[in-house]
Amino acid sequence: MSAVEALLHEGHRALGEGRLDAAAAALAAAQSALPDHPDVLHLLGVVALRRGDAVRAVELIGAAMVRAEALGQRRGELHINLGNALTELGRSDEALSAYREAIRRSPMLPEAHNNLGVALGEAGDAEGAVRSLQSALTLRRDYADARFNLANVRREQRRFEAARASYRQALALSPAYGSAWLNLAGIHPGLGEPEAAVAPMRRAHAIQPERPGILANLINIVRLLDTATGADELALGRRFDALYARPLASRLPTFGPRGYPDRRNPDRLRIGYVGADGLRLHTAAVSILPLVEAHDRRRFEVVCYSDLPTSAEDDMTRRFRASSSFEVTQGLSDEALARRIREDRIDIAVDILGYPTGSRLLALAHRPAPVQVNLLLMGSFGLDAVGWAVGDARLTPPGIEAQFSERLERIDLAFVYDPLTATPEVSALPATKAGYVTFGSLNQPAKLSRRCLEAWADILGHVPHSRLILKAKAYQDEAVAGRLLDFFDSRNVQPDRIDLLGWAASQEGHLGIFREIDVALDPFPYGGVISTCEALWMGVPVVSLMGERVLGRYGGLFLESVGLPELIAADVDSYVEVAARLTEDLPRLAALRATLRQRMAASRLCDGPAFARAIEGAYRRIWRNRPE
Repeated sequence: MSAVEALLHEGHRALGEGRLDAAAAALAAAQSALPDHPDVLHLLGVVALRRGDAVRAVELIGAAMVRAEALGQRRGELHINLGNALTELGRSDEALSAYREAIRRSPMLPEAHNNLGVALGEAGDAEGAVRSLQSALTLRRDYADARFNLANVRREQRRFEAARASYRQALALSPAYGSAWLNLAGIHPGLGEPEAAVAPMRRAHAIQPERPGILANLINIVRLLDTATGADELALGRRFDALYARPLASRLPTFGPRGYPDRRNPDRLRIGYVGADGLRLHTAAVSILPLVEAHDRRRFEVVCYSDLPTSAEDDMTRRFRASSSFEVTQGLSDEALARRIREDRIDIAVDILGYPTGSRLLALAHRPAPVQVNLLLMGSFGLDAVGWAVGDARLTPPGIEAQFSERLERIDLAFVYDPLTATPEVSALPATKAGYVTFGSLNQPAKLSRRCLEAWADILGHVPHSRLILKAKAYQDEAVAGRLLDFFDSRNVQPDRIDLLGWAASQEGHLGIFREIDVALDPFPYGGVISTCEALWMGVPVVSLMGERVLGRYGGLFLESVGLPELIAADVDSYVEVAARLTEDLPRLAALRATLRQRMAASRLCDGPAFARAIEGAYRRIWRNRPE
């Protein structure tokens, strides 16, 4: 082996082992002797791609292709990596062409078929993606990546059982495949099996502890569990804090006593809403947009930080833009976003998303503002950097403090609902025409615990001839739907009394389903939030079980706000009794349906300005009581 060949070999080996600096050094030395060698140029391009410089990668791999052509070489792998670099640059059509050219030149390369399958899936051609991935598996049966990618396509097709099987096949081939464990865990909640998600999510976290999003997903799953407690949620939040948040606290200069030296008692507080991808038609926007629009600009300056690309902005985003100083933070790292917040001299930074995907909690972990607040509670963040949470006497009753690392600041009502868009008119009571009562829930299967489903079966047993409508994406999968119908059958509820509906293409179609529902059933232990407000807005009363954790208390909060405390149950037996009793007086149910929207619109629950005044008072109290 010549010296140059040895350098090329060392560069290839170091690249395979992930030692990018060593690979670059060896390949640079080889290039000094053979500046136009296609293998040297190609591998240098791969090094650039892995370092995040896709532009340079395209240049180097393109040069390698020119040299290979001059030598009469048909090198499909060069086109694969060119496609990978083009994908990173968002040049998807060119990437597809590169992968197809790779297959034309080297049809037996499974990687080419795999990468084409991924690109086709991202382009929306699910069937083409499946064909390409199956071709990759025909060429290499033990190709774990192709199994994983096929599972991802099946999930997008809402073929959840097929997706689950493919993830398991990938893991049988590669037990340390962290992303496969993560995506397998992500399948289970959508199938109504959040308990089954815990073990694979913990496995993914153990394999890839450097990925904060995995532990964040585990926190969201644990919130769904019937057996979990507020202490369990807090413990995971504190673990997230220890692993990912606290190490970031020293990245920015610390504040002096009580924050910015020249802003200790400002006439106008600067409030920064860290919106991630929520500043659009989104569950968070139903509360945040009316708050932002109603803020008193004489006393508060409002800045909204949005990760939305311009192409994803909608009418709600435009309203946020019109009512605040609006900053696009897409593409900024958490540290860069924190520095932006610090440069804007924000007094109070407010997170509106929490742990769901897209969260910017790790920006707040840098402590960019003197005061940081958890708003629109799902539970405690568990972060030292976020010192306050806004609640009320119903969501956060006395004694719940033990479930929070934050200090609680209570207002009269810690939520406001605005439907944001035009909604269908309230219909007449369906039971009057149908001759039977229809119960319903438009919540995701992940919220339907076994105790909840058992209670619903008991309700149907207590109300003869009644029916139940359930709606979720997962019910478009025949296996998922069949398993749920089998459950009700086992509880002596005939499957023909259950209507399982799939995804509605529009908000109007989604809300229109309430025209067929007489009484909505709030799931537990994780109750509905927006879904409960939507039911009430459409004139449908909701029966709710008041839980011990925040996410089990929203239904009770809303029912008290609209003057229906009698629909709040303290335990499962009374939940069944309340639901059954509500159907005994159809004239009363019809009258309630006819007036519920007006009652709700006139309540504090839909009073954006009142919510803004209450939140502003909380901000002022928090600012006065901040630590020295």
